[in-house]
Amino acid sequence: MQAFDITQALVEFLRRWGELGPVSASVLALAFVALGILPIPRTFLTLAAGVVYGLPSIPIIIPATTVGCVIAFLLARYLFAARVHRAIDGKPRFAAIMNAVDAEGWRVVALCRVASPIPSMPQSALFGVTRIDLWTYTWATFVFTIPQIILYVYLGAVGRAALLSETTSEVNLGLMIAGAITFVLVVVLITRRVRASMRAMEARASANH
Repeated sequence: MQAFDITQALVEFLRRWGELGPVSASVLALAFVALGILPIPRTFLTLAAGVVYGLPSIPIIIPATTVGCVIAFLLARYLFAARVHRAIDGKPRFAAIMNAVDAEGWRVVALCRVASPIPSMPQSALFGVTRIDLWTYTWATFVFTIPQIILYVYLGAVGRAALLSETTSEVNLGLMIAGAITFVLVVVLITRRVRASMRAMEARASANH
């Protein structure tokens, strides 16, 4: 199914709930919470929300998206983090990678939320098995998902034709490029921290001998 067909199907689903009100707002919020814990891109639903409800949907989408991400983060932390930490115990390189993510903290979260080729749910799960604290993860997720949400809601709000226009294609290309750049930046940040962590562990090992 093409992107337009998926968006159109979601548009029809949202229209069944009428104008933006308590019921339709609740359905919209629950849909975005659910997408936070499912490995499905929220792009199409964000576009559909823009088509049906326009810019007033933004204050609903942003907190609902954050809640979904926090749920996925907590599930990963309490169900899998201990196992992951036991698995990497005694493996210096993996421990160094985890330490690097912890050291960069909100910067890694911010880069991934602004533009990343990795869907939201896997991102949340990966952050959940690190030692990033919940508050840092939550505020960084909330703040740095705003630009992308506003962009997609706006594209939806300007109408169905815009979804097929050359302008939107150019925007999507720009987002793909931004995602690639972001991915490189995350790799550079983590690689730099991994090297520093490895040097520190080697120094401690030498001092103990």
